[in-house]
Amino acid sequence: MRREIVLLVLALALVVPATPVLADNSAYGSPDVSLSVADDTFKASEAATLSVVASNDGDIKQGGPAQYEEKIKTAQNVRLTVLEDQIDAPIDVKTGTVVRGSLPGASTTTVDFNIEIGNATPGTYRVPVRVQYKHVRAVQYSDTQQPEYIWSTVDERKSVTITVEDRPQFDVVSEGQNAIFAGDTGSLSFTLENTGTRTAHAASVRLSSQSGSLYFGSPTNAQAETGLYVPTLEPGERTTVSAQVGAGPETAAGEYPVNAVVSYENQNGVTERSDTLTTGVQVRPERSFELRDVSTENFRVDENEARINATVVNTGPGDARNVAVLLGQTATVTATNGESAVGDLAVGESAPVSFTVTIPANAEPGTNTFPFTVQYENADGDVRETDAPLRKSITIGPERDPFTVTNVSTGVSPGGSDSVTVSVQYNGDEPVSATNAKLFVSDPISASDDGAYLGTMTSGETKNATFTVSAGSGALVKEYAASVEVRYDDTDGDTKYTDGLPIGIPVSPSSGGLPVPLPVIVVVVLVVAGGAYLLYRRQ
Repeated sequence: MRREIVLLVLALALVVPATPVLADNSAYGSPDVSLSVADDTFKASEAATLSVVASNDGDIKQGGPAQYEEKIKTAQNVRLTVLEDQIDAPIDVKTGTVVRGSLPGASTTTVDFNIEIGNATPGTYRVPVRVQYKHVRAVQYSDTQQPEYIWSTVDERKSVTITVEDRPQFDVVSEGQNAIFAGDTGSLSFTLENTGTRTAHAASVRLSSQSGSLYFGSPTNAQAETGLYVPTLEPGERTTVSAQVGAGPETAAGEYPVNAVVSYENQNGVTERSDTLTTGVQVRPERSFELRDVSTENFRVDENEARINATVVNTGPGDARNVAVLLGQTATVTATNGESAVGDLAVGESAPVSFTVTIPANAEPGTNTFPFTVQYENADGDVRETDAPLRKSITIGPERDPFTVTNVSTGVSPGGSDSVTVSVQYNGDEPVSATNAKLFVSDPISASDDGAYLGTMTSGETKNATFTVSAGSGALVKEYAASVEVRYDDTDGDTKYTDGLPIGIPVSPSSGGLPVPLPVIVVVVLVVAGGAYLLYRRQ
């Protein structure tokens, strides 16, 4: 009966806490939860975090053992909810009810809410927060029995205050095409708007790339970031900013983000910075070309005007202006005209190109690799060059003899003399002058007239060189080896000599009569004539 009376008295004390009447072995009180904001300053039109700090300053009305006082001051199963529908501002709360468990007395906890603030007018706003928890309201204890707990539930509406700043604020409201080719540069442009409530003075827009292969400026002065100056930007005012941006030839095709941060002076002359804005650049594959149908003319050792012919094709992905193909340097040949300009080439279009080179006399015949590069202009008129050369295998032929023997005719027979006619053809490209042919023979063939003047000769022309030769009486009826050397002056006036051009001098049998050599017949005739003359004188 006594226990029931005590509990009744305790219940009455809880109903009228101002004048509690409890037994000495009772303790009561309650938590005291208050709210504040860690950072109460926000900007319009931004996503932010509202950090609500819940502090518990527990209140003991009648004390008791420490363990019971701690229970009384502890808020248990603490739950916080931002009442979005009761906020008098365009604030969207993205986080629902947050449970924080127990909050002992003299302690704090921070609860983060993700919020989005719309185009709110600068000023102060109250954000209502629903706070829920339960706690031990009172404890009846004794030395002989288990303590008795009286619980209470709290569901109350509190609020925190935030401030939307009166300041400049920025947003990227539109973007240009912002497409460039790998290995090239182009323009990054976008429209920046001051969506805030104050004017930004002496603004600097700092652009930076998150990709190491994307840069600002020219290829010869590539920078990881760049700055653009905007003198003033009023609230609601827009301005278009642009910068030269480039991508290395190895850059993979795709979209690449570019960060923009605006630094400006506020109304007090203090420099402030905006949040990071993001725009982007589209990188397309590098322009590419092919060299097809490669052919050559006079491409052999010791040629001053050897020629390479080919067709260049724009294989995409973009049009190219003022295209030129260049023959790269090699250790084998020297370009006399190493550049071939073809003009504009749309994707898929082709054009012929040609190059002339000098191939020295000491060059080795065989197949060599020749590099070709393609230069072109981009849309800004900047000259660009393909990163990797187009390599083609071209064969150098052996040296061509400037003269060849096309025919040899003679009627020389053993013991006799006759003329030898050698037909000499000129194979060079440029005319030659003062051409002379000299005949070289060996026993049993001899030459009493071994030189022949041919004069000026043009490409493909054939002239006959006539010599007088004799065959010894012991010569056999067969062809004897001989050679013809040609001396000539080229177009530069330099005198040159050919190597010996091998020919054969055929020795043929005597035609008709006794097979007696002509000199013998002459001697016999002379003897007979002399004898006849002496007989005539004696008569």
